[in-house]
Amino acid sequence: MHKFILALLSTIFIAASCNLADPFSITTGSRGVFKSEDGGESFRASNALEKKGNINNVSVNSLTFDPKNPEVIYLGSASGIYKTENGGQNWRYLLSGMSVADIAVELSKPTTVYAAGLSGNNGKIIKSVDGGVNWTDSYTEPSKAVSVTSLAVSNSVVIGGLASGEIIRSFDSGNTWQASRDFQNRIIKIKFNNLNTVYALARTSGFYKSTDSGNSWTLISSSLTTDNISTGQGSLPHVSLFHDFALDLRQTGVIYLAGEEGLFRTVNDGAAWNMLTLPVRDQALKVSAVAVNPGNSNNIFVSIGSTIFKSLNGAITWETNELRTEQAIRVVTIDPKERNIVYLGLGDKK
Repeated sequence: MHKFILALLSTIFIAASCNLADPFSITTGSRGVFKSEDGGESFRASNALEKKGNINNVSVNSLTFDPKNPEVIYLGSASGIYKTENGGQNWRYLLSGMSVADIAVELSKPTTVYAAGLSGNNGKIIKSVDGGVNWTDSYTEPSKAVSVTSLAVSNSVVIGGLASGEIIRSFDSGNTWQASRDFQNRIIKIKFNNLNTVYALARTSGFYKSTDSGNSWTLISSSLTTDNISTGQGSLPHVSLFHDFALDLRQTGVIYLAGEEGLFRTVNDGAAWNMLTLPVRDQALKVSAVAVNPGNSNNIFVSIGSTIFKSLNGAITWETNELRTEQAIRVVTIDPKERNIVYLGLGDKK
């Protein structure tokens, strides 16, 4: 597949150093990144740019850690890619010209970074081998206006999810690609759990698992799209839209799903699901993001609108913290080493 250096094609991708507002901004209030250094008790905006300006107007689509150094974080947005090397004290604008939905960093070679999104009318995956200084084209979706919405990498295996519902795979670090499966609706998130096991979340059809690096897939959330969800209050309507998922890295088979109708958990890898109680009215149950502390299975964060909910006892009780913004919390992620540090990515509602 033909490759090119993005710095040479400035009409398509522009290496960025200035402060550009998110072109899709339509609402008011601070966006960008909020950071907590006390386990989610308090948050502050962490939006300064390296030279001048800020990312207060940037709607965050993804926040991805360097697996070797979590002080390094890549931010994907509609206006491109930003990077911090000091835990969000300041950000550098790496790339414009592409609306970036997701970013993945290779575990064994953290200077190898993949970004997925939409450039012009084409879905695109781009790749950098020097930590985001230079970028090359890895995949271009032939169907017009179909974005690449999600991305996961495990060694040389890269899996992408499209807005159309198609799953694509590369076994040679993004040099060649093949179709894997078509779920017929938008892929929200893909994540490897180990070398070969990978999960994918589709917006309406639900949650899928593969144990062979995405060659075959099994739907493991079918009970959530029927009327027989097990709860303390009896049956509830099926989940109409899914927004996020989180794996408990300390307990095999424990997974959380964030949906339009609330928060759900399985403790047996999808064989059965339960709805978890949150301290909100039913009509306000839309959960946009969820995260589990990698060092403490009882410490869970979920977001609804601009409110972050924190549990310290495995979702039995919750503390709430409402941010002073009209924006929605789109991303929740926890520092994999300093586990009292929590980052929130804010922006438009999902």
